[in-house]
Order: sequence, then C-alpha cells, then structure tokens
Amino acid sequence: MDKTNWKLLELLEQNGRLTYAELGKLVHLTAPAVAERIRKLEESGVITGYSAQVNLEKVGIPITALVECQVYRTKEREFKTLIMSLGEVIECYNVTGPYAFVLKVGVKSMSKLDALLERLIDLSDTNTMMIMTTPVKRIMPLNIAQDS
Repeated sequence: MDKTNWKLLELLEQNGRLTYAELGKLVHLTAPAVAERIRKLEESGVITGYSAQVNLEKVGIPITALVECQVYRTKEREFKTLIMSLGEVIECYNVTGPYAFVLKVGVKSMSKLDALLERLIDLSDTNTMMIMTTPVKRIMPLNIAQDS
C-alpha cells in the first residue's frame, strides 16, 4: 500500500461515486491508472464493497442505541442465533471484557427498544446507551498512510 492507494481509499470512503477521472485528478493519475489500482484493491480484498449511507432518522428510525450484552454461560450459541434474526440489530461486535457483545440497534420507538431488550434478557444481562450524535464516523483511521 503506497500513499496514492491510501488517498484513493480515503476519497472513496468520502464519496464512493467519484469517477475514475475525478479520482485521477485528485491523486494526479490518469483514469486508466486509477481504474487499475482500484481493480487491484478490490481483487486483493482491501475494498470489499460499495454501499449507500442511509440516514436512519429520515427513514423513520429515529432511535439508535448501543446495547452491551453479558451473555449467560452456555447461552452464547443461542444468543448469536437470536441476534442474527433480529432486524433491529445494525451491527454486532464481539469484544473483550464482561460484556462480550455490543450491539448497535435502530428502532422506531422506545416501546420497540423495550421489546427488543425483553427478547435479550433470557440470554444476557444488558446495559443500554442511547446514541445522541455521531461526531466521528469513519471506516478507516485518518492519516494511516503516514504510519506505513
């Protein structure tokens, strides 16, 4: 990974719809050179896909929360099966510490959040934190190219 590839990744994270020509201008390469670099990044698994970023509040899901789950002994397999089936779960992290799982959830109302938590209590103790704002949202850390 050279600095140009890092810059391409940063630009694509900001706007995945930039054309090869637009990217080329920003990194001082031709469009075909940019296309080749991106193709290689995709083939090597560095770029794993492209997607739209959706404002959940604008589509009627105004409440997002982080739910820490301390899964009961011997219930982890059942817990994983449950959370995979729950449409409210946006992301799930298996982490270190007493709360082995952290879920990011999106719901339409507090009563829906309560119902979701009720489904989890048979398998885990939970601690819920409401997400007020997201001041930083990135896929990659900034200035990572300077570390290499």
